[in-house]
Amino acid sequence: MERVDSLPAARSYPAVCALLELLKPITWFPPMWAFLCGAVSAGAPLADRWLLIIAGMVLAGPLVCGASQVVNDWYDRDVDRLNEPDRPIPSGRVPGDWAFYFAILWSV
Repeated sequence: MERVDSLPAARSYPAVCALLELLKPITWFPPMWAFLCGAVSAGAPLADRWLLIIAGMVLAGPLVCGASQVVNDWYDRDVDRLNEPDRPIPSGRVPGDWAFYFAILWSV
């Protein structure tokens, strides 16, 4: 009879849902809203620049804020191993340095 280990095999790549959890989409709204408020308060007509405004909101929210969330979690991985072991990095759902490389690629 073969022996079956109860531990799952270590992943060599992260699941997409674990990467999305690292980006923390709920945190994107405030910087996107701040960018939009700044654009409105600048007083320039927005109808001509709607594509620029959408691009700025995407840069402020998902790219800058999302990447900073991932880098923060990567640097806090040792603390999270004790305090928040279910997070993607300390739980192993995002293995090795994947989170750091993902943050760099996400922000490029």
